[in-house]
Amino acid sequence: MTTDDGGSFGVAFPGQGNKRPAVIEALRTHQAHPVVAAFLDRFGDDPEALDLNDTTIAQPATYAAGIAAAQATYGERPAVPLVIGHSLGELTAAACAGVIDVWDGFRLAVRRGEVSREHGRPGVMIAIMGARGPAIEWLRRNAIARTGGVLEVAGFNGSRQTVLTGDRPTVDAAKVLAGTMELLAEVLPIGGSFHSPLLADALPHWRTEVESVPFARPCSAYVSTADAQVHEDPEEIRELLIRALLLPVRWTDAVHTVRAAGIRQLYDAGPGNGLTKLGRREGVVRFAPLPAPAKADRVEAAVEALT
Repeated sequence: MTTDDGGSFGVAFPGQGNKRPAVIEALRTHQAHPVVAAFLDRFGDDPEALDLNDTTIAQPATYAAGIAAAQATYGERPAVPLVIGHSLGELTAAACAGVIDVWDGFRLAVRRGEVSREHGRPGVMIAIMGARGPAIEWLRRNAIARTGGVLEVAGFNGSRQTVLTGDRPTVDAAKVLAGTMELLAEVLPIGGSFHSPLLADALPHWRTEVESVPFARPCSAYVSTADAQVHEDPEEIRELLIRALLLPVRWTDAVHTVRAAGIRQLYDAGPGNGLTKLGRREGVVRFAPLPAPAKADRVEAAVEALT
């Protein structure tokens, strides 16, 4: 499959830090999809009433909305050349590529949020905009010096955006320092300190969950944002999904890998358009929302296959 101008394309799936209205809209749009229906049956029929700051709800919501959007556009088994996921989105990408069963992916999305909350140490995440590597490291080390706490890079989102994560006092110190450096800083609506040592105690539990699920070779090129490489070996993908709980998201490097693989267009499956905004700032490949959904008969066939 190609884009309108003949170029190859891929589908990108975001993590859980999406704007609340976008998540609600996606759930409403795809409420007839079996995975979205299962999510709503478990967490509440009214998307407006969901506490999307609760990571145990936000993670499966993001997964359900993403897989529903991809299948609405490309059918039950999306025949797309390449998939890539940001953080939690790596699970959605794996399901889209046939590495894991769609329902196993949903269960893992639920459990990822649960084990992180139950076994992780409290922490928050903050996006710093307007600085490159050396300035970020200066800010990070100074914040740690003020509190003696934890502050790690959770995501390399672009040449001018880095996500940091750590304990609340150290993140607060980082926000103050960012102001003195004339940098923008935004605390993210994510209930946990993902991609940091604060989740080390959750790792064995997450490993048990991931190892309980069958993995298969991907039917699409699978780019991991844990190491920014293309992977075909299902056991390599399994181990990367496990380690990604602590490792930073190497989004920028991964998008360059996508471009090196000959992909010129990435479609953002959502919910929301966060990946599209990141991609357009960098200009490595083109980003756009998913194309209009497939014809009704294809969508209905995908729904029937999952019920």
